[in-house]
Amino acid sequence: MTTDVSTDVEWPAWEDAAFYNQDFDTIFASFAAQRRAAPVYWYEPPNFATGFWVLSKWEHQRFVGSHPELFSSRYGFAVGDASEPATVLHLLPDWAKEALDRPGVTPADARGIVALGKLSMGDPNFESLILSDPPRHGLIRDIMMKALKPSLVRSQKARIAELTDAFLDEIEPGVTTDFVTSIGRVPAALMTELIGVPPDMRERFIDMSSAQMAAITIDPNRDPQEAERIQRSAAAFHDYCDELLAERRASGGAGDDLVSVIARSEWDGAPVPDGMAISFIHTFVNAGETTRAHLSFAALTLAEHPEQRRLLAREPELIRNAVEEVLRFRPLNWTGCRTAVEDVELGGQQIKAGDYVVMAYASANRDEDVWERPDEFDVTRAFDHDHQGFGYGEHSCPGALLARTDSTVIQERLLTRFPDWELAGVPIRWANPFIQGMTSVPLRFAP
Repeated sequence: MTTDVSTDVEWPAWEDAAFYNQDFDTIFASFAAQRRAAPVYWYEPPNFATGFWVLSKWEHQRFVGSHPELFSSRYGFAVGDASEPATVLHLLPDWAKEALDRPGVTPADARGIVALGKLSMGDPNFESLILSDPPRHGLIRDIMMKALKPSLVRSQKARIAELTDAFLDEIEPGVTTDFVTSIGRVPAALMTELIGVPPDMRERFIDMSSAQMAAITIDPNRDPQEAERIQRSAAAFHDYCDELLAERRASGGAGDDLVSVIARSEWDGAPVPDGMAISFIHTFVNAGETTRAHLSFAALTLAEHPEQRRLLAREPELIRNAVEEVLRFRPLNWTGCRTAVEDVELGGQQIKAGDYVVMAYASANRDEDVWERPDEFDVTRAFDHDHQGFGYGEHSCPGALLARTDSTVIQERLLTRFPDWELAGVPIRWANPFIQGMTSVPLRFAP
């Protein structure tokens, strides 16, 4: 591990989940030390097939996101996809193991196989938006966005408020409430309705989808028993999504739910292939889970900054801006990856065709050249530049509008009913090199 000699701050261990599970001040100090000393940095982790470039600054990440013709998404999207394949074979389906064993597989090819293998849950025909490039990426995204269209999102505001009020009704002032398992479940509950999951399956579906979120991050150091549990639950989630799709296809896609819309959509004059349709359902569900994580971070951050919470309660028109500030200050996505398809010079470094490039989104959200007082949480902050909370360019988050709408409505209802809360215990966070969330945020709401 490299140390910044001017500050004695250790630089990030980009591949190590333990690094991301440290306290926030330590993590962001580490990001800052490397960002200032080596904004485009070649890093070689142990037990990885290859090293990779780390881009810590906002401007370099924006360049990559703006040039999909130079940086491909087909060859991996997460840091762990570059692991030495032998260390992650136990996490992959048979078709991926066989593909890795074929002659002539390049390191970039191997990353793509590992990435798709972990997403596919055994389905060799699974096709993910996150692992596609233009022009195919645009065609796939267009189909998905016909289901998750802006008019649908806007129409859900009343239902979001209704669901939120139902969860708020269960809060007993002065008694400890875990935000993650109470109000934080509203986005996932809404998504189950939009997908068409029966009410009696809602809780089981949410639990399975949480496991699927964990499964998409390859971690060679994950406890084998925990890895097996996650894989079983994620496979059950995949099978249930397959059943939902089959039911909608059998009915001709006659319903109004998102799966019915996909079931009656076409790809090249034929029904959308099952492997692509299932990946859409995964994406819809992930939107609910990531929004729960964002809301949990918002509740935690506003507990830690009561003066900012009181300002929002007095001036609710600032809540929309506060949503963006939480996404900047406590981002969900730590990193995102691309592969250079030709030689490119960036930040004074020569990136070669085939090199893996890791964009440190969380670091860019604290870039001193972009943000004034980057380490301060300020709900009045002017966003002259977009944060990297939803990525950028071709692969910006397709569920961003729904996440923003969910978060704004839920926080409006919460601050109206319970404008005052405090931490009532130790929050528990989970994190890996790709994404993070909260397991528990114990709060006590004032009467």
